[in-house]
Amino acid sequence: MIRSSSLGRRLELMGPAFVLALMLLGGCGSPKIVLHYPSESIDFSQGTSHIPTLFIDKVTDMRPVEQRTGQGHFFTIRYPKDSAWAQPAAEVYGQALAQDLAQTQLVELVPFPGQAEFVLSADLLSMGSTMQRSPSSYFVTAAVGIGLGMALGDDASGRAGRALLFGALSTAAIPMPTRHHAEAEVRMTLRDADGKIVWQESCYGEYEGRKSLAPAAREDQELVDRFLARAIKRADGCLLGQLRQALLKYEVEHATPSAGAQ
Repeated sequence: MIRSSSLGRRLELMGPAFVLALMLLGGCGSPKIVLHYPSESIDFSQGTSHIPTLFIDKVTDMRPVEQRTGQGHFFTIRYPKDSAWAQPAAEVYGQALAQDLAQTQLVELVPFPGQAEFVLSADLLSMGSTMQRSPSSYFVTAAVGIGLGMALGDDASGRAGRALLFGALSTAAIPMPTRHHAEAEVRMTLRDADGKIVWQESCYGEYEGRKSLAPAAREDQELVDRFLARAIKRADGCLLGQLRQALLKYEVEHATPSAGAQ
């Protein structure tokens, strides 16, 4: 009877333990991340007499190692790492840049450099997010699970085992506040048809916020859309505003005098 009772307790504990293992491993097969980039509503073509043609040259990935590898564990995590993206990060940003340029009507994008009045290249200096958890917040969730486990135990041994298991389950399953900081930094270089540098500038965009997450949850796609996409948008907004001024200045400086001008 003692052996049977002991075996029964072990079997009872194996069920929640199996659930915990599934929760912790459930994100291993998560789909690759894509950037659902928000649309742009600003029209930069207003006030210009000519919309220049532009070819987007290469985007060079110059991000730091910690953004490429996604360093950190649990309390501080840098994401997404390169292997989590469906495409290389340089391509992800390049598509966002092309969307912003097209939707602002700042330039007319062309597929070949020979068709363009200007060629634009970009250096991707930073593009990533950091998530931070507070250790103190998990004391509460663990205490809830431990209390429940102690209440359900039949004896001292059973109560101790259930307390540890339910403490781990509650810590893994209960959503708790997390802090997120997303950043993007880009340097752009504009050249004319002769290859001369017309304009070069860099801008930094960031976006911060909070979201309640369970440690076992895998919501990287939602987090990228919510935080990182907005940081990229802010960096591009800064750069495209300056690019517009550079194009207007170039047009004025290279305007052909009218036939009647002396």
